[in-house]
Amino acid sequence: MARRETAARRYAEAAFDIGRSDGTLDPWERDLSRLAALLESAELRRFLEHPAVPFARKESVLQQVAGGDVSREALALVLLMVRRGRPGAIGRMIEHFGELLRRERGIQLAEVRSALPLDEGQRRAVEERLAAITGDRIEMREMVDEDLIGGIAVRIGDTLYDASVRSRLERLRARMTAV
Repeated sequence: MARRETAARRYAEAAFDIGRSDGTLDPWERDLSRLAALLESAELRRFLEHPAVPFARKESVLQQVAGGDVSREALALVLLMVRRGRPGAIGRMIEHFGELLRRERGIQLAEVRSALPLDEGQRRAVEERLAAITGDRIEMREMVDEDLIGGIAVRIGDTLYDASVRSRLERLRARMTAV
């Protein structure tokens, strides 16, 4: 697994460096997003990862599936990863590319868990509060987690902001049992 992570990071950094030097970060982002959407197909992923399928066949199928919607460079990067036996790292490479792009643009990714889906007003309030705390723009990835009972928990990088009812109850229990 560490090999896959290292490979994903290397390929993402290479694509990012090319995009930054060419001024093509936006097209790279678009193309890699399209490829990520294509690779959500479990059937296509299994096909690309299958060792008995010749590379030429994998290349042909991926070119057909991607059609003209993806740049030659982005497709070549993914095909290079397939050729080198790293098709399982493609998804992680695309995630790393997104992380590098967000960092370049001064955007922090916030993973927001809430007991219920947030409405637009709550979403805006959470985003504004997190932007004030971090000093950066915020991109939110929301998840519903009924175990929280109420409130929200937010992870930005390695920092967890936990304002959930569950964590408050756990802290109260810890104080009561410590007495």
